[in-house]
Amino acid sequence: MHSQGSLPVLTAKDFTTDQDVRWCPGCGDYSILAQMKKALTTVPFPKEKMVFVSGIGCSSRFPYYMNTYGFHTIHGRAPTFATGLKLANPELMVWLVTGDGDGLSIGGNHLIHVLRRNVDVKVLLFNNEIYGLTKGQYSPTSRVGTTSKSTPTGSIDSPIRPLSIALASEATFVARTMDRNPAHLVSVIQKAAAHKGSAFIEIY
Repeated sequence: MHSQGSLPVLTAKDFTTDQDVRWCPGCGDYSILAQMKKALTTVPFPKEKMVFVSGIGCSSRFPYYMNTYGFHTIHGRAPTFATGLKLANPELMVWLVTGDGDGLSIGGNHLIHVLRRNVDVKVLLFNNEIYGLTKGQYSPTSRVGTTSKSTPTGSIDSPIRPLSIALASEATFVARTMDRNPAHLVSVIQKAAAHKGSAFIEIY
């Protein structure tokens, strides 16, 4: 076990796996992955105690691309796995990676409860306002009028506001950032890592 003073100096390469990163060209997930690796090099925490937990969707490939421990779980249930993992081993730094479909549709109830319980889990919600992995159906955050394969005449639903959900659930750290603003994204990740309690980051 490392003490705080004896942690090795890490680079982004130390968090890189041998897996081919498979997202669509131009997807913001590439930026999020790169900034996460960069941010974690500055976090005074042993890499072998970091864990990434995900559900289903494009964002949920994240554990394969991080050279840490990871769990690729089932649709919408990642908050449950993350909660159990943190309770079983409180010394871990647990990151929960989800998308607007996985986290706010089938997983909406689970997300609310991990936040309201103030479990020391860091939630990254990738919000692209669409179901990307299953080829473009509208999601809970799609805007009114969104034309998609499941709404060819336009969505009639008002979108869920992820930050409103997090605030109503009384998450103790709530932030929004963008994949196109790397410096801000790194800063927010660093602040979430340092926070004790539930942290929620919406990433556009």
